[in-house]
Amino acid sequence: MSTPGEPPFRVLLPERQIVRRIRELARALQDGMGSEPPCLVAVIEGARPLAAMLQRLLPGSLPLHEVAASSYRGTASSGQVSVVERAELPCRGRDVVLIEDIVDTGRTVAALRAHFGAKGARHCRVVTLLDKPDRRCTEVAIDHVGFTIPDEFVIGFGMDIDGRYRALPDIVIYDAEVERAFAGRSRSDPAGG
Repeated sequence: MSTPGEPPFRVLLPERQIVRRIRELARALQDGMGSEPPCLVAVIEGARPLAAMLQRLLPGSLPLHEVAASSYRGTASSGQVSVVERAELPCRGRDVVLIEDIVDTGRTVAALRAHFGAKGARHCRVVTLLDKPDRRCTEVAIDHVGFTIPDEFVIGFGMDIDGRYRALPDIVIYDAEVERAFAGRSRSDPAGG
């Protein structure tokens, strides 16, 4: 089902299925938490919806920290990961729960684990909504996976292409032809009918 005003991309995972799985991930994270609360860190922008839901579902009103890490331009990875902290992360001597939207090449997770290790984190657990193992270039351990998906470029539920489509409630497969055809129809029929 397409969102009104958006191209009719093929839905891979509907919102209700995503929400149900995030509740399961929160229970698994809670079961693995020790007596000391972990440092929750979301990789922005894409992991914000997942991280916000996990934060609400986990006990203790844990603060949510953010880090920017990216290697993508358009639909391709540059192979170089840049990490930027928005604020100093309080991870020294603590367990970190790294919240990712998608793990594909593995480079971002590897870079962030090294980053937190250098800052003195005791351990870094990774929870990702999506895992795309067919794209893996760097082997990384992922502690909690929402869904394993095929090698498709996906958008929605926080994920984007060049800043577009983050707000789609479902996770859909991006198709440039569908987007172009929709844009052409929208220009030729501005009233939408």
